[in-house]
Amino acid sequence: MKHFSRKLVAILVLIIWLSSLGTTYAKADLSNVITKSLGLNGYYKFPDGLLMQWGYSNSSGVSTRINFPISFYNDNYSITMGVNGGIGTITSLSIIITERASTYIKVKGTMGDSSSTHDNSFYWIAIGRWK
Repeated sequence: MKHFSRKLVAILVLIIWLSSLGTTYAKADLSNVITKSLGLNGYYKFPDGLLMQWGYSNSSGVSTRINFPISFYNDNYSITMGVNGGIGTITSLSIIITERASTYIKVKGTMGDSSSTHDNSFYWIAIGRWK
């Protein structure tokens, strides 16, 4: 019993020190270093600099601006879009990017030739870097 309090303090210090290691280093599933927003317009931000974003626009019309949930490092990102349609809906309409920045894109939907437009809703996915 003579040195019991010293041993108890040493054990408590060791337990606290070991429990704090998990907050300093990335967990195996990266849950403490990944930033994400899993909504309809969302993103997944990886610690190595990769950024994936997605969203939905209810109109492509003549000129529609789509603001990204968070900004990319620059405008060097890849983006793909798909027209929203169900059974019997024409889904081969084109969407053209008319302006591109790290925080948004402007698009217009075209049918056949680029002079006629459509207002179909569409989904988009963009992949780039955030740092």
